[in-house]
Amino acid sequence: MNPAATLGTVLLAYLPAAVSPGPNFVLIAHTAAAGTRRAALAVALGVVAAGGLLAAIAVFGLGTVLAHTPWLATALRIVCGAYLAWLGVRLWLRARAPDSAPPAGHGSAFRQGVTSNLTNPKAAAFFGSVLTATLPPTEPTAVKLAAVVLIVAVSTAWHLSVALLFSSPATQRWYAHAKPALNRVVGTILVVLGVTLAVTP
Repeated sequence: MNPAATLGTVLLAYLPAAVSPGPNFVLIAHTAAAGTRRAALAVALGVVAAGGLLAAIAVFGLGTVLAHTPWLATALRIVCGAYLAWLGVRLWLRARAPDSAPPAGHGSAFRQGVTSNLTNPKAAAFFGSVLTATLPPTEPTAVKLAAVVLIVAVSTAWHLSVALLFSSPATQRWYAHAKPALNRVVGTILVVLGVTLAVTP
C-alpha cells in the first residue's frame, strides 16, 4: 500500500473515534459551558497532547511493554477507572454548588485534559488495536510520523471546535439554567465509564 493510501486508511479509522462522544467530549463541553473559553481550550489542548503521545506509543511499538506486563495494564485500567468515577461523583456532589472561579493559570485545566485522554477507554481501544492494525510495523518511519501528525491535526481541529462551540455566550446561558440536571447526567456517565473500565478485563 502506498503512503497516501495508508494515511487515508488511518484517517478513516480515526475520524469516527475522534468525533464520537466520550469522556473527552463530555469534559471539554462541560468546562466550556460552565467555565471560560480559555479553560476549555486548555483542556482541549491537553486532550490533543495526550492523544499525540498515545499515537506515538502505538505507532512506534512501545505499547508492547503493556502487552508483556499484564499486571501493569490491569493496574493502569483500575486506576484510570477510579479516576473517572471520582470525577463523576464530584460532579454529582457539586451539582447545585456555584461554579468556582477558574484558576489564574490554566495548567491544571491542561493536565485535566491530558489525564482524561490517558484514562479514556475509547482512546486506549483505538490506539492499542485499531491504529496498530491499520499501520503495520513494516511501514517506513516517515509514514509513521506522518500518521501521528495527521492524528494530532484532526484531534486539534475537532476538540478546539467543541471548546469554542460550547463556550459561546448562548450555550453558557442555557447551561446556567440546566446546570444541576446536566451535572448529574455528566457525573453519571463518568461513573459508569469509570466502573466499566475498572472491572472489564
